[in-house]
Amino acid sequence: MQLRRRDVDLWLHAGLFSVYLGALSVFGNLRRIDPSLGSAAQLGLLLVTWSLLLFAVWRTKRLPLGGIVLLALLPYLHMIYFSAAAEPVNGAFSYFYKFSGFLMAPYLWLWARFRDDRQIEGTLMVVALVLAARAVLSFAVPALTPTSGRFGDDFIVYEWVGPLPRIFYPGMALVFFGLMISLRNIFLTSGRQLALETAKAMLFVGALAVNLSRGITMFAVLVTVLLVLVKFSSTRVSAGRKGRLVLTTLLSLTGVTLLVVATPLSDTVAQVAAGFSNQERFSLDQRNLDWRVQQVRAAYRLIETDEERLLGVGTNTFIPESIEHPEPGQVTNELHYSYDSVRWTFGLAGLALLVGFALLQPVLRLLVIRPQGPLLLPMVLTGGFIALVGIYTVVFTTTDWSFVLSLCAAYLNARCEAWRGAAASTRSVPLRFSIPTGGFSHD
Repeated sequence: MQLRRRDVDLWLHAGLFSVYLGALSVFGNLRRIDPSLGSAAQLGLLLVTWSLLLFAVWRTKRLPLGGIVLLALLPYLHMIYFSAAAEPVNGAFSYFYKFSGFLMAPYLWLWARFRDDRQIEGTLMVVALVLAARAVLSFAVPALTPTSGRFGDDFIVYEWVGPLPRIFYPGMALVFFGLMISLRNIFLTSGRQLALETAKAMLFVGALAVNLSRGITMFAVLVTVLLVLVKFSSTRVSAGRKGRLVLTTLLSLTGVTLLVVATPLSDTVAQVAAGFSNQERFSLDQRNLDWRVQQVRAAYRLIETDEERLLGVGTNTFIPESIEHPEPGQVTNELHYSYDSVRWTFGLAGLALLVGFALLQPVLRLLVIRPQGPLLLPMVLTGGFIALVGIYTVVFTTTDWSFVLSLCAAYLNARCEAWRGAAASTRSVPLRFSIPTGGFSHD
């Protein structure tokens, strides 16, 4: 058997990205074998990250996405300051890993710049399917999943909500990207391929649901509805296909409703609904939101000077994880509201770098240059999903979320640059007179 270079590249990068996205729980499993082995592996991840960054700079002779890289370098600046002041550096050191996804931005730009959309989509879908399958399996067979752990790349049963396990796992942003791809393909395919894409979409929906997060579910529904509306307003999708999709969806919903109402399942569903009515995850219970607000207020009371407002309180500032019931050793240097967390730790300067270069700049450049490509809409919607989820929970200070956000920014910038380069090349082609026809044509 002979492997094509394209296939080797796909699987190589799928494996590399899986490490950052936690698809295989590399560090968590190594930590369980030997804590020192897990720590050494994480240090190795930093070395790989810096190697890829330097490779991208060497290959391109510049620093792509320099604003995002500057954001990723803020913990290193804190490390230098704390070391010079003979202060503890544990907080800054932890952010090396939390921001390693941002430090990957130049390499992700290089990867996207020199690969076509089909190769990029295939690589990312491999990882997304592995993540989704593992998440659903952890929910269906919780006995196979560790019930505790603090590594970001673990699939764990975080808690039980009645009889349901609540699964925490990394890579949710890429799972959402997979959902966007499958829904897009549903509008474009038919027959056996349509059934396959529908099955993938259901897998991704299930993987997003097992987290039992009200905020993430709400934002996922919001962005998914936006994708459907965009596709239904697109002239590229025929009216007949739109009609068949609507009819199939309505018939499916009607069939499920009749199955529940006209059978003994109605009593079972009623009992289950009554059992979950008082569960915090399935109600409008405000206790969790109140805890987050209290944490933010307690953190911001530590900001006293204009310098701290501009540059933040630093990575070496910790507060209790529970403000009302603090426990010794249970402290954190990040907040649950992700924008507030970046602003608290790195000040307005850090927040400006995040919002300006990781969120706004790629979209504004996209609007100005207006390139074309099948992955542009899924990438924009995935970046929008991450931006919305950041309002509600921790995303920008975790490796997997920051990695996917960097991926979205890198892809959009790479496609804009390629499109602009192609347009400039077309304009620079000289005109040549064609004597036999008496006119002229472009070469």
